[in-house]
Amino acid sequence: MERNKSKIFISIALATYNGEKYLREQLDSILSQSIQDFELVACDDCSTDSTLKILNEYAEKDFRVKVFTNEKNLGFKKNFEKAIFLCSGDYIALSDQDDIWTENHLQVLLENIGNNDLVGANAFLCDEIAKSTGVDLLSCSKIDFLPNSKDDWFFFLLHSNIFQGAACIFRKSLVLKSIPIPENVKFHDYWLALIASVNGGVTYVNECVLYYRQHGTNVTKNEKWKFWVKIKNAAKKKNSHFIKEQVEILQALLHKDLNLSHQKEVKESIEFYKSLGTFKRFKFLFWYWRKFYKMNCCSDKKLKISCFIKNIILGI
Repeated sequence: MERNKSKIFISIALATYNGEKYLREQLDSILSQSIQDFELVACDDCSTDSTLKILNEYAEKDFRVKVFTNEKNLGFKKNFEKAIFLCSGDYIALSDQDDIWTENHLQVLLENIGNNDLVGANAFLCDEIAKSTGVDLLSCSKIDFLPNSKDDWFFFLLHSNIFQGAACIFRKSLVLKSIPIPENVKFHDYWLALIASVNGGVTYVNECVLYYRQHGTNVTKNEKWKFWVKIKNAAKKKNSHFIKEQVEILQALLHKDLNLSHQKEVKESIEFYKSLGTFKRFKFLFWYWRKFYKMNCCSDKKLKISCFIKNIILGI
């Protein structure tokens, strides 16, 4: 079977490490996609279980599965970076080893990317045995509204992230603009979305394209957003680590090829985060409010005001 060169070709970057427990379910869901013209680039980070054996088993049965192994453990972010570099498709989708894709995962993302560099979608949260919890990632984030213009998306991403890498697809052209990922950047998906927002743009479709498995070893917790817990944590300055990380990410962004307008906005955002917890914060509150209120993604002024107050109370 040969690749149909007349169709858009997609690469799927799969980073694995000791994922034998759930890997077969994910591989089966990927290989059952409604769009079949793709390659699956699996990069294993020195697994000590049967992960590599499973990958090689699938590669023997399906020519689209390509398996690479690292000589030494690179860690989650760098392993994904390597997998992305090994991709040859016009578009690149990211895959975690423990999720389950819906049958139209690739189709939904490809149909909604438009002229943008990157598109993200929603995801169902499920438990360890893949049973739906009745909650999706977007509702769990409690984001009141989403941007609808390129400039609004850039400002939005400077202060929050809605893109889950496993529910994204991006153009191959974004790779050279965003990789290598700076050491201070913790999450590869957030960095890719930021870089896309200052180049070809980003967009989001509120349709669930995967089952995002929740278990003891992944980052996202299977719990509903708790307003009063957030307030308590903000009062105890538990968000100081987040602020430090955010400043480091924005400082790394300044080293990219930004226009003067974007540079100014990034520098102002850095000063805004540095001001949190000091009296200077009140000065920057007016700056943040002007930017926030000018976002033309919501016509409900009361909703904007309540969202702004909530963000300020929670320390962004």
